[in-house]
Amino acid sequence: MDSGTFGWIELVLFYGIAIGLGVWQWVKMDRMLKKTRAEKAAKEAAERNGETERNARE
Repeated sequence: MDSGTFGWIELVLFYGIAIGLGVWQWVKMDRMLKKTRAEKAAKEAAERNGETERNARE
């Protein structure tokens, strides 16, 4: 193989790894945000439910 071929292989590997890590981080953050939002919504729903029960008892 000539040196041009090695250059292309290096570029593909380097940028492939860089793009792969970027996509992995994006997916990881997306999952974490969805989990955090779901936990927050569940907590708010539980608080609203608790207030409703307190108001019903009064």
